[in-house]
Amino acid sequence: MTDTSRLIDQLAARAAPVRPLASPLRRTLAWLAMATLVIVALLAVRGGLEPGALHSTAARLQWAASLLTAVLAAYATFQVSVPGRSPAWAWLPLPALLAWLSTLGWGCLQEHARVGAGAFEMNMGTVECAWAITMVSVPLALVMLLVVRHAGAVRPARTALLATLGTAALSSAGVSLIHDAGESMAMVLLWHAGAVGLLSLASLLAGRRLLGWIGYARQPR
Repeated sequence: MTDTSRLIDQLAARAAPVRPLASPLRRTLAWLAMATLVIVALLAVRGGLEPGALHSTAARLQWAASLLTAVLAAYATFQVSVPGRSPAWAWLPLPALLAWLSTLGWGCLQEHARVGAGAFEMNMGTVECAWAITMVSVPLALVMLLVVRHAGAVRPARTALLATLGTAALSSAGVSLIHDAGESMAMVLLWHAGAVGLLSLASLLAGRRLLGWIGYARQPR
């Protein structure tokens, strides 16, 4: 037996079995369960649902669209982070995201038709919504990136973008349950969609660095 054959036999004998990754669906459900616990804890700290939250059909549609965006973005994250999976999975949350933005925009137009220019009055007192979304979504995004850290050598930017989009959209849905029901739609669009957009853009630009910080993004995409 040659030295090479002996080495191969030794390596094969010592190799530990590798547990395969759970399916993207199972990992999505596990992450959603964990994230839901965080949202529930946030609701408990804030004393439960805000009176009047989801008071209208439009508000419920906006909430459902943001939640659907979160679920689809999370599922897409667990798809694109696996080598060999189609990068087209990254487009999965786009229809839900467009639907969410459309409901917010339509709400702004309806409010303008009802109250005039006052619908677009700036209210800095509601900026706490953006801070709440950021404070909740950043830790959740880091947890998801830790779970898919192997994607650093595959598609770091797309993976980081989708992970942050999912966590930020879910955080927005959670914050919608506790923020002031009288907040104007323009402020909801600014603070909620704005926070989700900025966080997602930051992750897209820093995706390789984020996953490199974890220790896996060392190869060019």
